[in-house]
Amino acid sequence: MAGKLTLPPPLAKIMTNKKQFLKFLDELYQKYWIVHCAKPNNNHKKNIQYLGRYVKRPAIAESKLRHYDGNNVRFAYLDHTTKSYRQFKCSAEEFIARFIRHIPDINFRLIRYYGFLANRVRSKFLPLVYKFIQQDNNQKTQEPSWASLMMSNFNLNPLVCILCQSPMRLSAIHFGKSRVKERLKQL
Repeated sequence: MAGKLTLPPPLAKIMTNKKQFLKFLDELYQKYWIVHCAKPNNNHKKNIQYLGRYVKRPAIAESKLRHYDGNNVRFAYLDHTTKSYRQFKCSAEEFIARFIRHIPDINFRLIRYYGFLANRVRSKFLPLVYKFIQQDNNQKTQEPSWASLMMSNFNLNPLVCILCQSPMRLSAIHFGKSRVKERLKQL
């Protein structure tokens, strides 16, 4: 089927000949398409944060998914006209169809491979970018510790005892048979 256009099943049922397909395209050409173009922003840090949300994250955050009953999916989205969150319900098939539109085509180059981040020119242009945004390029970002990740994700401090709330510290490491039952008897 190379070089042939295949339509999804709902459209294939409606369009059985070329005339119907051209009519369908004409209707689409008559629609007004709204493309959101934000106003230019001189705050480069905000620009990079905005782009970062779309370059490295999935099309919809798991936290936006509200309910799935086996047939329908309900999710929340931000309505930019009212600046409020609204809920949308659709069939699982429609949700998957909307979701896979965001999967790049095979051999599609993502943003991280272009411009000043391209492997060939990164060492030459990245220092200039740091200079333009007035950031020290030798500034190391501190990776979060496992304890801070536990706090941010599960709201649980692993370094505090869940029974007495006192700070815990490593006093010994025992190898071999587990002594958990012995420890629990001491409580």
